[in-house]
Amino acid sequence: MTTNYLEKIAIFHIFARYMTMKGLLYTAIVIATLAMCGCNDNVDMLTTQKDNIVKYLTSSRRLVAEEDKDNVIQENPPFYIAVSQSTFRHITNFYAEGREEWSLIEEGDIVDISFNAYVFSGSEPNLSSLYWSNIPATISAVEASNNHPYDNLVWSEEPLIVRLGKGEVLRGLDEALVGCRDQDSVQVYMTSEAAYGKHVLGTVPKHSSVAWYIKILNVTK
Repeated sequence: MTTNYLEKIAIFHIFARYMTMKGLLYTAIVIATLAMCGCNDNVDMLTTQKDNIVKYLTSSRRLVAEEDKDNVIQENPPFYIAVSQSTFRHITNFYAEGREEWSLIEEGDIVDISFNAYVFSGSEPNLSSLYWSNIPATISAVEASNNHPYDNLVWSEEPLIVRLGKGEVLRGLDEALVGCRDQDSVQVYMTSEAAYGKHVLGTVPKHSSVAWYIKILNVTK
C-alpha cells in the first residue's frame, strides 16, 4: 500500500468526520431554533391570556388593581389582586362587616369550597363555558339544558375539600385561596400556566384560561 494511498484514506476520514460534526451542529442549531420559537409562542400566548383577564376585570367588571384602589375617589372601590403573573383574585365580599374577624386562610389549611369552574375566553362566564361545578342549582341547570356537552354527568354536589400547598388543586387556586378568609366569595382567574397547561381535561381545551367562582364554606387549621 503506497504512502499516497494512505494519505488519501486519512484525508477521507477527516472529511467524513468534519461533515458528521457539521451535520450534528446544524441539527443542534435547528432544534434550538425551534425550541426558542416554541418558547416565544408560549410567552406570547400567556401574555395575551393575562391581558385578556386584566381587560375583563377592569372593563366588564369595573375593578381597579389593588395598588390603585387608594387613588380612587369612590369609597370602598371593588378591586382585584394579581396574586402572581398567572393568577388574579377578586374577593366580592371584601368590605363585609366583621370580615377581619373571620378565620384567615394559610398554607396547609384544609378548605371546603363550593364552586363553578369555567373556561375563560375574555367574556362573562356562563353556562355554555362551564366545565365543572358542585353547586346543586348549577348542576340542575346543566342537566336541564338541551345543548350541554356533558355525557353521563356525574358531578358531585359535595363540597370540594383540599389542603392548600400540597398540590391537591390547580396551582392558581393554591395561590389565590391563601390570604382569603372563611366564608369569602372569591373569583379566581388563571392563565393556562396556572391551570391545566397543555393538557386537555374533559371539555377544557389545552392552553385554556379558566375562571373559578368560589364560596368558602369552612376552614380547618
